[in-house]
Amino acid sequence: MLFRSQTIFVEVSAKKRIGLDSLLEMVLLQADMMELKADPKRPARGVIIEARLDKTRGPVATVLVESGTIKVGDPFVNGVYAGKVRAMLNDRGKKIESAGPSMPVEVLGMSGVPMAGDTFIVVADERKARQISMVRSTRLRESTLSKGHRLTLDDLFQQIQ
Repeated sequence: MLFRSQTIFVEVSAKKRIGLDSLLEMVLLQADMMELKADPKRPARGVIIEARLDKTRGPVATVLVESGTIKVGDPFVNGVYAGKVRAMLNDRGKKIESAGPSMPVEVLGMSGVPMAGDTFIVVADERKARQISMVRSTRLRESTLSKGHRLTLDDLFQQIQ
């Protein structure tokens, strides 16, 4: 194990099972030194890792919970979409009722397929989630319309002169 500036290096081989315990110790040490803590009692906040449209379950997104706890039935906003958590699956595909900080979960109950990298935020009620979603979708539509300025013959003529 080597310490260089702020980066810790550990020799690891998953095939040979070498250094796995050292790696876990170093991750915990780094988290302790950086004082990384998350409050599990807060409403959840996370990031969408991937999303897809499942034929049987509808829009499904894998969410990495950064802080707080997601529970089944929580209203949420992610990107321009809103919804209510209908079900959650852990990394092994088993249904779970809640997910705490640093847990990746598949969330069902979205109104559309979000983009990877969008934020996932649990809000107080469904009405507020829909309002936030409407505002975001309106802003997105306005920004795309403003970028889509078409070139007319008059514009072209003025550019030539």
